[in-house]
This record gives sequence, C-alpha cells and structure tokens, in this order.
Amino acid sequence: MIFRADRVLLLQRACDQRIAPNAWQCPAGKQEPGEPIEETLIRELREETGLAVRTSVPLGTTSTVVETDGEPTTWLQFDFLADTDDAEVVLSDEHRDFRWVPLIEIELFAELSPQVRTAIRRGVAAREDQTRSPQG
Repeated sequence: MIFRADRVLLLQRACDQRIAPNAWQCPAGKQEPGEPIEETLIRELREETGLAVRTSVPLGTTSTVVETDGEPTTWLQFDFLADTDDAEVVLSDEHRDFRWVPLIEIELFAELSPQVRTAIRRGVAAREDQTRSPQG
C-alpha cells in the first residue's frame, strides 16, 4: 500500500492485459525466481509507478485462485505498507490510469476486489499502529 496523507494509490490495469484487464488495484507484480520479496516490491513499484521505496513493512499474505487461460492458478499475494519518495506517478504500459483515492471513499470504489480491500485494511491498520507507537 502506498499512502499520501489520507489517500491510497490505486492503478487501473490497461485494457489489453491478459489478466484482470481494466481492474483497479494497488501496485503489484510478479516475483522473479530467486528474488527476495522485498526486492520484488522495490522493483515492481519503480516499474509500475516510477516511485522509489524508502521503507516498507510486511502486512501479511493472501492466497487466491484465479483463472488464467482457462486454468486455475494459485496466487500468493504479499502485502506491504511502503513509504516512497515524493516523485510524481509515471505509469508503465501495464496501466492506463491512477488515482489517489481518499480512504473515506474506498468502500464506494466498487471496482476493487476483495483481496485489494483486505490489503488496504491491513495498510490502514499498520499506519494507525505506527502513529500510536512511541517514536524512537
């Protein structure tokens, strides 16, 4: 999850994508063989948005079965709360739009999958925990 103040970054996949065309999602990507998951986060966020990760906190995982080319495929989703640089979002060709959606409007954003909603809830909870924790 990438937050700026009370908004979360959502990306809309391009219409020509084989998996989930036009779907709204948080920045995501595929882990390369042997690549540590934290490096996947850094690489995918840069590739999809042009943003650089400064810090990240793991939030948990979700397993989902999706249909790809008519075959069921199990996806393991690793959720992170990431702090990024203040650069402007620059989309890759995988996406056609982005929005910084106010958290109070997330429930009204009907196009989000249950997995994305779960990830956002985890990110909100982690941010709240960070603000309650004493600063070191």
